[in-house]
Amino acid sequence: EAAAMTEGSSVVWVGHPWAPAPLGAIRRARRQDPSVRVVDDAGREVPFGAMVALREFGRGLWQRGLDTVLAALVGLTVRRRSPPRRDAEPGRGPVVLVVPVLPDLSHTFVYREVLAILQQRPEWRVLVLARNERAPRHAEATALLERAEFLPREGPTRRALRQLAWLLRARGRELFALYRAQAGSTVRDLLGRHVARDASHPAQAFLLADHLASSRPRALHVYSSTWPANVVMGAAHLLGAPFSISSYVDFEFPYALPLLAEKVQRARFFRVVTDYCRQQLRAQPGLRELPDAQVPVVLLGLDLAAWRETAPLAGRGVLVSAARLVPKKGLHLLPAALAQLRAAGVPCRWRVLGDGPEWPRIAAACAQHGVADLVDWLGACDSDTVRRELLAADAAVLPCVVAHDGERDGIPVFLCEALALGVPVVSTPVSGIPELVVDGSTGLLATPGDATSLAGCLQRVLGDARLARALAANGRAAVQAQLDVHQRARDLVACIER
Repeated sequence: EAAAMTEGSSVVWVGHPWAPAPLGAIRRARRQDPSVRVVDDAGREVPFGAMVALREFGRGLWQRGLDTVLAALVGLTVRRRSPPRRDAEPGRGPVVLVVPVLPDLSHTFVYREVLAILQQRPEWRVLVLARNERAPRHAEATALLERAEFLPREGPTRRALRQLAWLLRARGRELFALYRAQAGSTVRDLLGRHVARDASHPAQAFLLADHLASSRPRALHVYSSTWPANVVMGAAHLLGAPFSISSYVDFEFPYALPLLAEKVQRARFFRVVTDYCRQQLRAQPGLRELPDAQVPVVLLGLDLAAWRETAPLAGRGVLVSAARLVPKKGLHLLPAALAQLRAAGVPCRWRVLGDGPEWPRIAAACAQHGVADLVDWLGACDSDTVRRELLAADAAVLPCVVAHDGERDGIPVFLCEALALGVPVVSTPVSGIPELVVDGSTGLLATPGDATSLAGCLQRVLGDARLARALAANGRAAVQAQLDVHQRARDLVACIER
């Protein structure tokens, strides 16, 4: 079921205690193993006996009944026509920065920028849509947790009453109409019986709007243009408040109810992080004539004070990669490249910081190419560990590719961190990477998807100390000039306040 996932000997009750239990998943799991436990999102065991199962069966029926009634009312009162774009009025309250999830290792760059903004605008609020109970709390996440508030959760009855109250108001009916007007969409896309468990559901807009109504925010700014932007666009429409979006090329891959053109055109601005992102956005249907002011390019920055050290480049052939192990990072190409380096007599060792679904594929490729002995798997690590590994590295490598679903990176933060420490980088000319990593000047760029080209670049940087130091010096200078997070935060604040 969508409301559960199985982890080893446990069934996770996603959204506990607000959402009804995933009875089907629990029954199936216990049929195979009666000792299977039921746990919540944080991995804590939830007592689950016959009485609890009976109660949850009733809650599930109640939730389906509420959704049926709401769907009928929406069908009777809301037209299948996109509502007009109303002028938004800034409130007297603070700007609200909306973050998708906290803590989370892959969102460190977001937390870093938000913290820099709060130094400049301490009165602004930070609101988080989802809490990741199982993620490690690195320094940036820990610092942001002290300033952030989380969108509260609620059960099926309160959620249904909230949506009914908005259905009685013009702006609420307009939001329902916006979703009804989408091709292939249904009434239940904005109702949905998993709202109670799913922080990414667009119906969280109703809860967010009510949560912020008393503070009358001046504006909302949301990080990520996918589901978080759907939630914030809906809440901003209900409140009549302006909103804006920071995007990281996440609009390029498919997901449920993208509404990209609606979000771009209704937002005050749609911030992108590279010129490439801007070009790709303008290539989307209906967005070709976007003015520059509507799509400002504001790079992602680093706290350069924390990246002042310089790697000595000891010449031991140490290669470092830090990333979530997913297809777009291209790390499946490294085993074949390492085999070619070994055959050429180039000493090397690959240290991998990260975890993810690609690990089995990459590990199998290491065994296939006979280089498993050259690889150290360090798992998911915080930024302090990444820094230490980079300071002992001779090169940082991230051979990014375009994934089969179209997903790709903007400019990976890991490459920026390596450049800041004076570590030569090897990557590929994918997305916005060549805007910072200029081939032969601030780094080396291999042909995407080509292990032989990658091996050639690695052999050059490991075999030519003079080239390596020149690349490192140029890369460090580029980061110092372009990627100060405090300056980039000022640029974003200026966009929000203009």
